[in-house]
Amino acid sequence: MQTPTPEMVEKMMLEKFGEIPEAIEAAKAVDPSFLVEQAMSSKMGTMSEKNALDPKTTTMIFLAAALATGSDECIEVNTSALLKMGASKEEILSIVRIVRHAAFSKVVGDSKTVFDLLR
Repeated sequence: MQTPTPEMVEKMMLEKFGEIPEAIEAAKAVDPSFLVEQAMSSKMGTMSEKNALDPKTTTMIFLAAALATGSDECIEVNTSALLKMGASKEEILSIVRIVRHAAFSKVVGDSKTVFDLLR
């Protein structure tokens, strides 16, 4: 497998996402090899032949993770990618609702000690 150049990675990101995230641009300005490392990490994880999920489902999960971690750039890039893949407004809003429920459920789960002490 040929290691891609930073230029190849930029082209792929532009085709897939329509933009290059600002954080990636900043990292590239400091060290262009970071761009290649990021692409290789993605290839080994989300785009690996071991990933049994289709690209749209993978991107939906990536959006959910970005929402859960609060990564604004990842939220923007993955929402744009999903729209480009043909995801509907309803599908994307469903992801937001699921993540919202998970976040609220975590608070209840984290409150077990409080509930135990109030008994």
